[in-house]
Amino acid sequence: MSLRKTLFELFPDLHKVPLPAFVVGGAIRDLLHGADPADVDIASNDPLTAARTLRHKVIRLGKEDHISAYRVVLGEHVYDFAELLDHDIGADLARRDFTINAMALDLERDELLDPHGGRRDLAARVVRMVNAENFDDDPLRMLKAVRMAVVYGFTIDDATIAAIQPRAQRITSVAAERVAFELSLIFSANRFRTAAASLRETHLDVPLFGRELPPFDREELAYEMAMALIVDDPRAFGERWRWSESMIRDVTTLKKLMKEHDLVALFDAGERLASMLPFEVEMPDFTIKPLLNGEEIAKITGLEPGAQLGRIKRALLVAQIRGSVKTREEAEAFVSE
Repeated sequence: MSLRKTLFELFPDLHKVPLPAFVVGGAIRDLLHGADPADVDIASNDPLTAARTLRHKVIRLGKEDHISAYRVVLGEHVYDFAELLDHDIGADLARRDFTINAMALDLERDELLDPHGGRRDLAARVVRMVNAENFDDDPLRMLKAVRMAVVYGFTIDDATIAAIQPRAQRITSVAAERVAFELSLIFSANRFRTAAASLRETHLDVPLFGRELPPFDREELAYEMAMALIVDDPRAFGERWRWSESMIRDVTTLKKLMKEHDLVALFDAGERLASMLPFEVEMPDFTIKPLLNGEEIAKITGLEPGAQLGRIKRALLVAQIRGSVKTREEAEAFVSE
């Protein structure tokens, strides 16, 4: 089956797009790699008109003074339309980041255009730049090289690494949200050792984390745990790279658990975070509830509701977690003392 026919089956409204038009980048890469693309990017001389031919709501992507693309969402199908650079597909592909993303399908001729050897590199599982100067156009592409290598299990070729290294500091000029998104993809791929090694090799580790990352042994780690191992100050790092407050709390908690992971600390952290630790520990029973409620404790102790009553209830829960109190009778004896 031809690439065009496959694309038309996956994205039924693609046949409405006025020609000349080219499907570019990720959709072609994914199809040649044996995966179904989640969306399709179309390069056209008049992207707005092309988007409107789908006769559905057109979403403008980018800022008002710099519209980068137009998006149409039809159910599960996403169509993105961008202007063909210099109205020339050759020039357009030459300005892209990596060879495996610099392929295009001419919808008019059903012809695969691959001027930079993307299909070869896809088969060899290599992330190779198209041109070193393209990193200057968008420094985030340096981090994207690491992300693609980690997520797809590819290697970054030596020339690409050599081009990134002297430019690595420029990653700090990229919008924090864009950097944070790439880092979340990199460290959510369960290839922690590989990710850290790639960041170290490209010299992106120092501008991002303030230090050279050491070698790690563990490959499978949750994103939050990976950050707890790498980031020295979760609050400062999270504010710099626009983490959510919950992410900052989770990473801070995990860093504390690395130092103190007794049953009570693990219980307080919760099963979700405790299970992320990269070593074996005895886990508490996370379903434990206090054997006595506040009213019952007040009746036994004669205390009015307040801080002292709360401390006794907490002490009872700690005793249960540690196993020194197991029954209601033992709980009543504990609080009466």
